[in-house]
Amino acid sequence: MFKKLLILVVVLAFVGMACFPLWTTKMADKAFENPTQKISPEAVKRSIQAKMYIYLFDDARKTAEKAVIYFPESEEMPFFIYNAAICSDRTGNKDAAIYWYGRFLKNYPKHEWANQAEKALDLLKNMKD
Repeated sequence: MFKKLLILVVVLAFVGMACFPLWTTKMADKAFENPTQKISPEAVKRSIQAKMYIYLFDDARKTAEKAVIYFPESEEMPFFIYNAAICSDRTGNKDAAIYWYGRFLKNYPKHEWANQAEKALDLLKNMKD
């Protein structure tokens, strides 16, 4: 009986882990379907965070870039732009990372992440030369 219960728990854990990326995508898609709802930008933010946590940087970048378009007046805009830059860098898309870090610094020069963004941008530009 104990072995069957243990096997069931392990199987359910694997199923849950396999469904996690799908769940985060559905969460963002639902928010994009209703961009005027106040909770939509926060739902997209949580989706991006979850995708980055499980190293789905390409999906997280695409979601962040889409969020920039869908929620231009959102309080979460610095998060979307900064994480689009990080995800671009992590997936090896240096040109996109340079663009997003530059845009972040242009729009939010006094943000708490500005120092990190500037260092990352300088490093990318030096690597490119």
